[in-house]
Amino acid sequence: MNRDSDSDRPGDAEPRDPLGLDDEPGHGPGGEADDPSDRAPAAAGAHTADAGPRPRSGRLLGVLALLLALAAAGAAGHLYYELIHLQRAGADRPAPAADGPAPASAAALEALREELRDALSDVDRRLASLGTAEAEALAAVEARQAEARDALAQSLRSAIAEAAEAAPPDSREWRLAEVRYLLRIANHRLLMERDVSGALRLLEAADTVLTDLDDFGLHEVRARLADEIAALESVATTDLQGLFLRLEAAKRDLDELPLRKPAFTAAPAADSAAGDGVWAAIQRQLANLVRIKRLEGEVKPLLAPEEAVYLELNLRLMLERAQLAALREEQLMYEESLLTALTWIERYLDADAPAVTRLHDELEALAGVDLARPLPDVSGSLEALRQAAGPAP
Repeated sequence: MNRDSDSDRPGDAEPRDPLGLDDEPGHGPGGEADDPSDRAPAAAGAHTADAGPRPRSGRLLGVLALLLALAAAGAAGHLYYELIHLQRAGADRPAPAADGPAPASAAALEALREELRDALSDVDRRLASLGTAEAEALAAVEARQAEARDALAQSLRSAIAEAAEAAPPDSREWRLAEVRYLLRIANHRLLMERDVSGALRLLEAADTVLTDLDDFGLHEVRARLADEIAALESVATTDLQGLFLRLEAAKRDLDELPLRKPAFTAAPAADSAAGDGVWAAIQRQLANLVRIKRLEGEVKPLLAPEEAVYLELNLRLMLERAQLAALREEQLMYEESLLTALTWIERYLDADAPAVTRLHDELEALAGVDLARPLPDVSGSLEALRQAAGPAP
């Protein structure tokens, strides 16, 4: 009787879930709880599956996250095991009265339930922090790899540029370098030496090379060259060679030019009206002792015969200086040299001698030659070549 009544007691009925895990998330529809160990490896597996091939630092972080997840799963499993054990122990005990106090096992189960929730939350937080750290590490690794790729690409471009510069130039570059050289020499000839004919020949040679290249990109260069050639052809030419030879011929007869001789004037006749007395005779004798002569104009000193060689050397020096100035087309020095030579000829040489007169007239004619002719600017073609073909290598 007692056994039958014992079998009908509420304690013999099927034990219900005292923790209410059927209502908790993560439990299956049959009341069977999902194993947290299945969730943690699944999350770790998802991370590792999405990560793909990672560098070594990413692998270490993944392994560390997996170990932590396994440890958390083991702790959760241990707590779950203790919870199931306590649940079975509570099922074997008699149910308390409806109005009686709650057993101590219910409080313990509630405490274990809270610990389990805290453990799961801590695992989620650790997994989230590990995922963030792994993402940051991967971003840093990718940034370093991007910098390395950029540096490698820059080094490759530099190496290619150096190889291109070290390569021998082609025929077109050689011809352009020849044109550039001819234009530079033409500018030097015209500016430094004022050689119009030489600069003109150099510009024509550069135009011939450009014609052989037949490059339409150099059209502006040829247009500038045509203008500069026409400007040089319109410059009035001076026969500098003939001028030099005329001065050289004037130097040959310098050693045969006669010096200026002193001029004598006859003394005035004695006045016969002064009388023939003794007093008149005395006066005439005294007048012969002292003479007063008034000179009008500049007194020109005479050179001694032994000083004539210095005059010849100075005249030769002035004529050679005029030759040098004529070659350089320096008008001021040219005129000063010839005017100085003319002054010395008029002062120290015999103006009545035919050789002196001929030399004087020749130097006056040469002094009237105008050497200061305006020269055009021929640097435009060189600048156009720099813009079209780039600077010289």
